[in-house]
Formats: sequence, C-alpha cells, structure tokens
Amino acid sequence: MRVRQRLTQAAVALRAGVGRSAVSLVERGRARELSIGVVEAIIGALGGRIDLRVFWNGPDLDRLLDAGHAWIGASIKRRLERWGWVVQVEVSYSRYGERGRIDLLAWHPVTGSLLVIEVKTAMVDVQQLLGDLDAKARLARHEAARFGWRVNGVVPAIVLAEDRTTRRRLSEMDALFDRYALRGRACISWLRTPSQAPNAPSGALWFVRVPSTVAFATGQQRVRQRRAA
Repeated sequence: MRVRQRLTQAAVALRAGVGRSAVSLVERGRARELSIGVVEAIIGALGGRIDLRVFWNGPDLDRLLDAGHAWIGASIKRRLERWGWVVQVEVSYSRYGERGRIDLLAWHPVTGSLLVIEVKTAMVDVQQLLGDLDAKARLARHEAARFGWRVNGVVPAIVLAEDRTTRRRLSEMDALFDRYALRGRACISWLRTPSQAPNAPSGALWFVRVPSTVAFATGQQRVRQRRAA
C-alpha cells in the first residue's frame, strides 16, 4: 500500500503520528510488537482499515453470542427434515490444510443431492463468504462419505436473515452471486421436491424471517428484529 502510493516510511509515520521504526516493524511482519492502536494508525494513514476477529474453540466467537444464527439453523434443519432431507449440524472438516465447520450439511436420499448451507444473520464480508463456501462445497463429498451418503451433486446454499440492509447489499453485489440463481419461492419449491428437477442447481439462496423475540448481531451492533407489519 505504501509503495503503490509512492510514500516513504517517514511520510507514513508522519501521517500516522508514530515513529518510522513502527512503520518498519509492520512491514517486516512484526506488528505484534506494537499496540493495536499504533498499527491501526499506520494502516489508516494509508487509507486502509483493520478487521480484527476473535476465534474460540473452532466457530467464530460471534456465533456464541448470536441467538439469531442458532434460531435460523434450527429452523432450517426442522424444515429440511420434514421434507425428507437428512441433516447434520456443525460438521467440522480438516483436509488438504483447510479447516472449518459447515453450518448445515443436508443430504436427500432419493436424489443424492448434497446441500452445503452457510447461515448468515448479516452480509459483512462478501468475498470471504463466497470463498469459504466454495471451499466447503469442494470438500463436502469427503465429509458426506463419513455418514455413508451417496452423493450425485453438491449444492452450495446461503441462508440470510430477512433484513432490508442485507437485501440492498445483495442487490448491489448481485453479479457476485450469479452461481446462486435458485432463490426465494423457487428455492423452497426445489427443496420440497428435488427429485422433480433433472439436474441439481448450481447454488441456492433464500431469506428467513427471524421472530421479533430473537436478538441477533448485525454489523457491529446487537439489535432486536422487529416484527413485520
């Protein structure tokens, strides 16, 4: 970032209000020797920002605080099982150096379709969402084999909490979600009777309305979902 803007370390340090040695430490991968505030000032001086995340015992720490995420996952699981799918929750994987968890892994015994579901209460980092889900879909067959499932097709799916801000962001970035062409009522219809479709869809996306009694995190604040009029 500094080189692209044709700035010296001294110029960045002056902008950030820190010493040049601090800029040098960051560039040499030794940022941990500095306070978060100093690193944030240096990155900010270059027009960037820091996204600091905390992880604990596998899943994101945010998920432990997010009742909405748990509510959506449980709701989707019940509906899929009612429609004949077999569902596993929080399936962990570790293969080829890639590690993580799949929110919901669902298999349809009749068609052999495998759903790899990512639940989101807010659309924060779109590129990470799509990248992570692509990796999970790629590795899903191996995880399905653990349960003895015969897989004919893998369908990545995104379930989002109903929210006007999320819908607007999706509309603005719709081109990035071309793969997820099966949406809304058409998506629900396919989930109910997947055997009627000749080929599994390339991707599915739908919204779920969270009850007003369930609080969930969105962006950087915790809110309570309002009941629809």
